[in-house]
Amino acid sequence: MAEQKNRWSWDVAGFDPWKSSTPPQSPAAAEHGDRKPSAPLVRRYSISATSVLPQSKHAVAFKLQRLKDQVKLAKEDYLQLRQEASELQEYSNAKLDRVTRYLGVLAEKTRNLGKKLIYLDSWIMLK
Repeated sequence: MAEQKNRWSWDVAGFDPWKSSTPPQSPAAAEHGDRKPSAPLVRRYSISATSVLPQSKHAVAFKLQRLKDQVKLAKEDYLQLRQEASELQEYSNAKLDRVTRYLGVLAEKTRNLGKKLIYLDSWIMLK
């Protein structure tokens, strides 16, 4: 009984067991390796012949050059995008400074109008 608890099993909680097209074997037959012949296995994946066969040095050199060209273009794109990002950052900082100064001017005008309103309100009260 202790042996049975320590045995590894394919059963996983929450998953249905695999359904075979062959009739199930008795546990005793499975333990002794008395397996009935089943249908031949079907290959699901394959490797293309071109990926296995050796390629000519010219083909490899051509592919390598193409990759180098793509890396060069990617680096150029990266540098251009980095420059654009830097310029946009400078532009947005300048705009932010301008808006901040303008808000300061508006705040000062609002304070002045508030003072004038208080003065007028007190002047009207005196009359």
